[in-house]
Amino acid sequence: MARTGIGRWCRALGRDYAAALRETAEGARRRPAAALASAAALSAAAACGASVPSAESFEAAAVEAAATLLLLSPGTRSPGAERHVQRLLRRREAERLRYRHLLLLAVVYEAPHGAGAQLYGSRCPYLRPRWREAPARVLDVGFGGRWWLLRRRLRDCDVNEEEFAALPPPLRRLEPRQLRSQRNERLFMAKFEPAVLSNEEVDEEEA
Repeated sequence: MARTGIGRWCRALGRDYAAALRETAEGARRRPAAALASAAALSAAAACGASVPSAESFEAAAVEAAATLLLLSPGTRSPGAERHVQRLLRRREAERLRYRHLLLLAVVYEAPHGAGAQLYGSRCPYLRPRWREAPARVLDVGFGGRWWLLRRRLRDCDVNEEEFAALPPPLRRLEPRQLRSQRNERLFMAKFEPAVLSNEEVDEEEA
């Protein structure tokens, strides 16, 4: 085999790989900082690619989100979160969810028809959705082992934002610095403490 064309091709390929490895090692010795940065970037990209969530994990996350909302009373449940989760479940039942793995992240988007549809509109290439409609069809983005849009929708799922619709815009949202939870807790506990009056205050009350 060593004298055949395949053997010569294998030897040439081995020499090319060996030369490329030697050049890479020499370049790393000359510029160690750049080599370290490149290795770190490749390692980060590999970690991101390995942590991209799967299509099954999205369906499981949608079902888990629906179960979380069912534990809340309708009065405190977020209507926006409920509409989003119900939209995902309806698309899932109709087999209209599509999953795409894009190396470092994953995208779940909505298809106009189910997977087994035999309608003319689902088969004709001229009736397929246009690229400009793609952003409106995206349902979630998976990165780092999480589905970020669904996670954002469920962040305040126990707050019914429609209850605050009648308030002025500055009062509809509170910043963390405006809560003053420690001060409010101290004032709440202070009402259970006995009142202590000085002698002057007692004399003023008796007078």
